[in-house]
Amino acid sequence: MREYLLYIKACGGSIPQVQTYVTPSFSVDRSFWQEREGCVLHVIGKTSSLALAFSLRAKVNGYLMEQVGKGRMLTDGYVKELRALAVSSVCEASSLYGREAVSVQDRREQGWFSWESVEESVEVSYRGSKDSGKLQGARLGFISGRELLRRSSSPEKPQEVVLREILDGRALLWDEVESLLKKRGADVHDLSAILHSFVLANKAEWRPGIRFTVTKGWWRNRLELVCERCGSAGAKVEITYCHTCEQGCAYCTACLAMGRSKCCTPYFLMDVGASLIRSADHLQNMARLEWAGKYSADQSRAAERARCFVANPRPGLSEYLIWAV
Repeated sequence: MREYLLYIKACGGSIPQVQTYVTPSFSVDRSFWQEREGCVLHVIGKTSSLALAFSLRAKVNGYLMEQVGKGRMLTDGYVKELRALAVSSVCEASSLYGREAVSVQDRREQGWFSWESVEESVEVSYRGSKDSGKLQGARLGFISGRELLRRSSSPEKPQEVVLREILDGRALLWDEVESLLKKRGADVHDLSAILHSFVLANKAEWRPGIRFTVTKGWWRNRLELVCERCGSAGAKVEITYCHTCEQGCAYCTACLAMGRSKCCTPYFLMDVGASLIRSADHLQNMARLEWAGKYSADQSRAAERARCFVANPRPGLSEYLIWAV
């Protein structure tokens, strides 16, 4: 069972910077920041529900932005408040989830979501190269944070290169990532840590298969659950108890045929990088590709209608949908 840790990264300087992260491997985060800048990592807590971790991150970020606007510094007392905020948010989410789970017989007495507060603050000393140090000094100048990470990142290791090539431009659930790597014959050690290093370097993104947010209402608050993969919500998201993460863990019924998208399943999105670095000759060859197969009767009819739509544009009609495999 995977666990996800929520922490706040605080950097000093004339303009203090505070960012919140969710990680499946805290040791990777510490090593990553050691190579880039000195900072303090304030751990808030951990859970086996990725959806809960992201929901709490949004809650903590909102509170941080509100307090930063008031000029408040991130003191030990302030961090303690954030840990208490996380605990109260978990209790509220558990209560709302239990209220919606009317068809589930197992009425969890200890709450629907697991959460363990962690009172730990780790000071990370900068151990990067001189060039990285120059980039760090330019952070408050004209170089954005994303560009800083891109320029100061270490050369990728062989396994990372293989992963980037296989996952380039893809959006996959965790099980799909493992199946694809197995199909390609890629033997990757500590897959979760390597994928998270891509996330830290802004080359990829973690999301929960199902995300949830607590929506404020004039009468009462409610829990909104949405599938990150297909965007379905409401009755199409089934509320249940998961025996994998042992807590409340909704899943999407609309895209179930593609694999189970649920609260504890990571949805991994890799940006488009290596696949665009091609030679001019290769790009020209790609432009000349022609399909030598034959359409079925339905495919031929759909293709002809699409051709007519493009050849004869109509005012007010800018989109044409073909629903097919």
